[in-house]
Amino acid sequence: MEHDVRCSTTSYIRENLDLHLMTGRYSTVLVQELAEMFERRSGNMFALLDEIAALEGAPSARPSLTKPPTMFVRPPLTGLWHKHYNQASFLHQNVWNHWRANDFAVHAAKKIGQAAIPDDKLVGALIHEFVIGGYRERSGSRRLTGQWIVYARRDDVNTYLTLGTHGDDAAIRRRVLACANEFPELDLDGRGPAR
Repeated sequence: MEHDVRCSTTSYIRENLDLHLMTGRYSTVLVQELAEMFERRSGNMFALLDEIAALEGAPSARPSLTKPPTMFVRPPLTGLWHKHYNQASFLHQNVWNHWRANDFAVHAAKKIGQAAIPDDKLVGALIHEFVIGGYRERSGSRRLTGQWIVYARRDDVNTYLTLGTHGDDAAIRRRVLACANEFPELDLDGRGPAR
């Protein structure tokens, strides 16, 4: 029974991935990670699919509000690419990143000074401006952060390999190597394409 549920979930994941791809491909590792995310309800799979659709230039793609894709330049992920995807659990990090780069006190004084806010509502207004205002400004500049979709690019085709988090390079590399047999032409293990 558990095997049937897992097969049903992976089929559902594959169908959703296929809907968002134009030329790209995806690994079995990624399908398994998304199936686990979906079954455990540990993340928003659809936010991730939106980012893949945006990377693919799919007609149904929503505009990405996250940072642009970037190539890894340091080992052990050199040559691979990553794209952020955002979820509610990253709200605090995005708000923190925004105000670390901007002076909240100056911003709050200006915003709050422009509105006639009663003293008993001032703390709530400041909290609202800190959280909602910070998030709104960061997303409006398309600089949201989050976790990563890790992929390889070859001949303008993306191959989506695995998910990743900041500081987890060794584990990401192990999962990428698990994809090497599936995509030998990408030389993910550094031994050259299969002949």
